[in-house]
Amino acid sequence: MARSPLQIVVDNKLVLGSAFTKAASEFRAKSPGKSAVVFGGTGEVGREVIKHLVASDAFDKVTVLTRRPIEYSGENAEKLVQKPADYENMEELQSNVAGHTHAFCCLGTTRGKSGADGFRKVDHDYILNSAKACSENNVEHYSICSSAGANKNSFLLYMKTKGEVNDKIQNMGFPRTSVFLPGMLMCEREESRLLERVSAYIVRFAGIFTPKTLHVPTSVVGWSMVNNAFASVKTPENEVISNADMVDAFEKGQKKN
Repeated sequence: MARSPLQIVVDNKLVLGSAFTKAASEFRAKSPGKSAVVFGGTGEVGREVIKHLVASDAFDKVTVLTRRPIEYSGENAEKLVQKPADYENMEELQSNVAGHTHAFCCLGTTRGKSGADGFRKVDHDYILNSAKACSENNVEHYSICSSAGANKNSFLLYMKTKGEVNDKIQNMGFPRTSVFLPGMLMCEREESRLLERVSAYIVRFAGIFTPKTLHVPTSVVGWSMVNNAFASVKTPENEVISNADMVDAFEKGQKKN
């Protein structure tokens, strides 16, 4: 039985699709000279966003703020620029953001990995600092990978923090803000913990009955965030993209015209 595009990308293969490449080409033709900056490029989603941004050839430059070097040798590798990330130094952050038109925020950690204070610093303070730097530099489109269930009124630290950040960013006055709400992220993680592996198996099984709501491959999130940037938006817009929205867009984007 032939595997669906959604099944294929779980293997971390880059699957663009004709609709994606067409949209990227049209975007570059209509909006030349655009450049993108990525926050959190070493994470699972961040790496996918970078691969799709560079492969699309839609942007003149893709700058990644990172704490450790990223290895990339794919197509258009010369467009990738890496700069050191210091999310507590606002002057340096604003300097590194200056001149970019699009921003993709994939910053994030976990309470288990960084503790409650460390999680709050990354997922709240660092993300808002990146957004403020972008706002000060007139970035046209700010996209952020958040989480399904994000709610500023939640009693859970993770969901509450995600919801607070989403709300604050949507009120910063960007011409366009896109908040992505993926469910469980499916991929081969560099740092895979036992509980995460067990949870992934459970969610995969449950996903048989709800295939578009509980989980999504990280490559589909990366594809969706970049593909979404190509859309023509004529009026200021705050948009929220659900897990199902991402899956639907990706599957539709793979169909041949």
